[in-house]
Amino acid sequence: MTRRVPILRVALVLLTVVAGLAAFWAWGGGSTATLAISQVPLTITTPARPQVVIAVTNSESMDGSTITYCNGTGNSGANCSSGFSTSYTGRGGALLTGSGAVSGLTGSASPINYPVPSNFTPPVSGGAAGSMQPYTAALSGGQLADNSPSRLNVAKAGILSILNTYLATTDFALLSYQMSRTSLYTTWVYYMSPTGGFGFTNTPTATSSTDTVLNPCYGYSSSSSSTVKSNCGSIVTALGASSSTVSGSQYMTVAATSDDASINDVLYASSLNPVFMTYGTVSPSNPYSYFSLSSYKNGSISVSYSKVAPNSGGWSTSPTNAGYVPYAPQVLYAQRGWGYGGSQSYSAAATNVAMTNLGSPSASQLSSAYNSFSPFLQPETNSTSTSEIKAAAGQSPIYALLKTAQTSFTSTSSSSGCAPQKYVVLITDGLPTQDKNGYYWPPAGSAAAAGYGVTASFNADGSLNTGGTNDQALLDAISQIQTLASAGIKTYVIGLGAGVAPATNPTAAQTLTAMAVAGNTGAYYPAVDPSAFSNALGSILVQIQKGSYDQASVALNSTTLSTNTQAFLASFNPSDTPYSDWTGDLSAYALGTSSGLNVSSSASWSAQTQLDALAGGSGWQSARLIATWDAANGRGVPFRWPAAGVTGINSTQQSQLQPSDTKGSLRLNYLRGDASQEARNGGGFRSRSHLLGDVVDSGPAYVAKPDGPYIDTSYQTFISNNANRAPMLYFGANDGMVHALNASTGNEAFAFIPNGVFANLYQLAGTSYNSNHIYFVDGSPQAGDVQFSDNAWHSILVGGLGGGGKTIYALDITTPSSLTTETAVANAALWEFSDSGMGYSYGRPTIARLNGASNAFAVFFGNGYASSGNHAIFYAVNPQTGATLAKIDLCSAVPAACNSSAPQGLSEVVAINSSGNAGAAVDTVYAGDLQGNLWAINVSSSNPANWSVRLLFTATDSSGNHQPITAAPAATLNPNFPKQKGMMVYVGTGQLLAQADLTNSNTQSFYAIYDNMNITGLTPSNLLQQTETAIATSVSGFPSTTVSSSLYNWQSPNPPLNCVVGRTCPTLYGWYYNLSFAGSGTRMLTNPQIFAGNVVYTTFSPPTSPCTAGGVSFLMSSNYATGGPPAQPFLDATGDGVVNGQDVYNQQPLSGVQLGSFFASTPAFVMSSQGGFTASILVGGGNSSSRNNCANGKLSCTSSSPSQQYYSWSGWWQIL
Repeated sequence: MTRRVPILRVALVLLTVVAGLAAFWAWGGGSTATLAISQVPLTITTPARPQVVIAVTNSESMDGSTITYCNGTGNSGANCSSGFSTSYTGRGGALLTGSGAVSGLTGSASPINYPVPSNFTPPVSGGAAGSMQPYTAALSGGQLADNSPSRLNVAKAGILSILNTYLATTDFALLSYQMSRTSLYTTWVYYMSPTGGFGFTNTPTATSSTDTVLNPCYGYSSSSSSTVKSNCGSIVTALGASSSTVSGSQYMTVAATSDDASINDVLYASSLNPVFMTYGTVSPSNPYSYFSLSSYKNGSISVSYSKVAPNSGGWSTSPTNAGYVPYAPQVLYAQRGWGYGGSQSYSAAATNVAMTNLGSPSASQLSSAYNSFSPFLQPETNSTSTSEIKAAAGQSPIYALLKTAQTSFTSTSSSSGCAPQKYVVLITDGLPTQDKNGYYWPPAGSAAAAGYGVTASFNADGSLNTGGTNDQALLDAISQIQTLASAGIKTYVIGLGAGVAPATNPTAAQTLTAMAVAGNTGAYYPAVDPSAFSNALGSILVQIQKGSYDQASVALNSTTLSTNTQAFLASFNPSDTPYSDWTGDLSAYALGTSSGLNVSSSASWSAQTQLDALAGGSGWQSARLIATWDAANGRGVPFRWPAAGVTGINSTQQSQLQPSDTKGSLRLNYLRGDASQEARNGGGFRSRSHLLGDVVDSGPAYVAKPDGPYIDTSYQTFISNNANRAPMLYFGANDGMVHALNASTGNEAFAFIPNGVFANLYQLAGTSYNSNHIYFVDGSPQAGDVQFSDNAWHSILVGGLGGGGKTIYALDITTPSSLTTETAVANAALWEFSDSGMGYSYGRPTIARLNGASNAFAVFFGNGYASSGNHAIFYAVNPQTGATLAKIDLCSAVPAACNSSAPQGLSEVVAINSSGNAGAAVDTVYAGDLQGNLWAINVSSSNPANWSVRLLFTATDSSGNHQPITAAPAATLNPNFPKQKGMMVYVGTGQLLAQADLTNSNTQSFYAIYDNMNITGLTPSNLLQQTETAIATSVSGFPSTTVSSSLYNWQSPNPPLNCVVGRTCPTLYGWYYNLSFAGSGTRMLTNPQIFAGNVVYTTFSPPTSPCTAGGVSFLMSSNYATGGPPAQPFLDATGDGVVNGQDVYNQQPLSGVQLGSFFASTPAFVMSSQGGFTASILVGGGNSSSRNNCANGKLSCTSSSPSQQYYSWSGWWQIL
């Protein structure tokens, strides 16, 4: 009916680890009993929160628009702003901040409204995409604010969004240019005439040398502005044109406009006419041939006109950082909006917000940090007194910005002492124009750069060719980026706006690419619109977080390989895309039979994908079936907020979902899958990339038709009646639920929320949860068949919560096809056990038959860890009701075995029948505890009050340190059975529960103890020590081990089992060896298994530095009787896919092989009779990017690229 499947846990890299280091206790060591169980997987680490400097180049051009500016004749005007009839993509970038504030000047000069682009929300007025909103909006204090999709507004909105998403996991600083003497100016767009002067027409046309723009003086004779009417009248007179022609022509023919992408400029001035024209004698007639590059560098460029209309006298202009100065015969200026100008420092930048240092922040700390950035990222106003970053720099000293960035990082380390990764994100709409000595340089690729002979050359790999480049501002910027890179700091570059897009300015695109190459990020991100910018910034932060790690657990639907055999892989991702959140998945993979075991490279289905689809739309409410346990009334109930006619959670649970507000019903809907209240949709709850929570330590249980060992006639009928029962998968996730999936499709059939996690459920909706992860249903379920009090057989599912809680739940899963309503699911909830002696409920419960009545069954489990009394306690409960059959305090039974000053608790148990009768009542339960005690509990009596306890063995190292036992023992009949009664019990030691465990280097061991069913008080001195030795020979590219083959006598009776006649052998109670072959800290954390005369298990050694990922796992196999090497080759040492006499080292079979740098699981066995009987082991670990290679029979399929940290099974290994 059910198959107990091994948990697969795999090594990864992610979160903060080790908050204080200490060796595990020895007797009298003075440690306290506190066990701070980690709420993040300790098989993953992260050096520290990454540090990111966001560097904004706030030059004047950042006021440029990111949307198409409708000002030319390229396309139809369907998407143009009000008053525009044509669209010309080259005009994207026009400086429009403050536009629309000038009465009588609309059109191209000062348009009032614009269509809101996608992925942009106007910061003042709001408005949906496609709606018309004003460029300029009034604030409550009477100030005006930039409401447009200017480059600076888009950058600010994107940064705020990133901060909202990533502050929980990342530290940030914000830099911009350091400004002084910042002043507010009025801006004017300018139009340059062809050689013969401006022309006027009502038919827009474009040639190779001219274009048409909207005429600023169109209809001036009837303008509502007397000033505009007077100004245009003066211009008409100066042009010598007729008033009716100018006033009556919608378009004006020009040679160029300052809105062109190659110019991207406006005039900054004060107290000028709204519309005016310069003309007359131009001096010099061509600045490029008149001035030298030296003149430009020293700021000595100016062009003058002898006449201005209206008014009289001359006119002179100098270039901004755009590098351009008009020199056409006539230049017409039209007032647009406002802009800032000032003096920027070429040696240092402004630190708007210093690097945060949030550690594991609370919600209030996150809010406070966000609020420190917010004032600098508000829209630009027309007031010099407001604190927002203003587009005010007349030049762009990118070198100074990057130099300050280097000093903005802190030396703050994580609690493990690991250094943070460091990054710079440079957001710029242009190129460097001021070098480190203060000299000016026209931007590469601009008309001014071409005119003054400024060069930039690039290599084939995209890097800057310094020998072909004379642009010193660019050389200095690249040099500083290289300096950052040499310090281990990567620089990402976002080019914002059309002025740096490949299509409109290929030289600028090459320049930004060279900057990215120097920064070790390969390529820059072109962002010509708000959507592209949002995507670029999000993509960069995802890469920085690349904490996208999986840890895996696996189940098999059969231990016999056939065409329908599948493996089910459970995994988690602590930093999923796009919300950097914890997610999980359970996927199905076919196991092929073409040549032994072949794992499919692609999943048959993904529960993550299926659940997202099921809960989409209103499915979270109508399609999902979720129940919970009402502890107050001792019953299951639908997971609903109670209402008229709706049964739901009780009042205590309601309060737990809204501990500080009244949003409990919204949180309940959120937990069911409602996304409407997530931050991404404008709500206050955490945004989720996927609904299925992370599956960390919960191994899935596969349940199909009954297949228990019972020979009762009634049970055989039960098997027959349920022969076609739909196969199901049951597993826990840290979204608070036990999920039940159809194993054929991956669709969720139902889910159950144990009451033991209810008090913390509200935290899942908190925006700070991603950096404050906690466990919920993190224990592995176990299924089995039992008889209830009416003698009817039932299939039940029982499970604990791991680090998520201190209860055990039970569900009736006899007929999952009947659980089609939430009421039915609620009625299937049998009980949830809690007790004052319970700790965190680690380990699968065990379901077993008892002596006495034929329907006597029990669920056995240990009390777990971190209980209030700090004792090791054994429980047995009724499988139908959850009523306590026995509670045995082992520390009270044998007080000398327990140390109250050290952490204590009972781990997973195993129940056996010492006569080897399958399906018979069990008589002994074995379990280990955190203080190294191996207990034997006699449960043979039909009266639990008569059950008794023996301390069979205590595990200590050579220094007397007690060795914790956290995995279940394995037990089998001794090798001399039936001549000699008793059991062989196998147990390994080691712990990985608290952060301090990562650096614990105490020696751990693997023990095989002979239990004659009476013995007590054994220690390692009563066992034969074998020695594991690492060897240089590698198997499939990994190191291996051999074990010594010393022999010993069994304690009794004669003849001895392993000793040769005439040879003296010690008389001992088993064997052991220390787990030191892979270095200090090696431990056993997974359950051992007996297979084909060998005991098989995996070991794990955490990385020597908590700042690095991985660790090392070995697959071990020893002769179950002697502890020596397998009697015959067991592992395919040559990697040829065949186990034969060649698979030896020094004529001895290997006893172990390194799997790779990850946490490996208990192996799962698959047998095949193709071409003779063979067996293979499926082991957890490895890299999903190389999953295709797992079909080749190699032991491990780990990636050759250490930076890829997406883990799955490592592969398979033929063993027989």
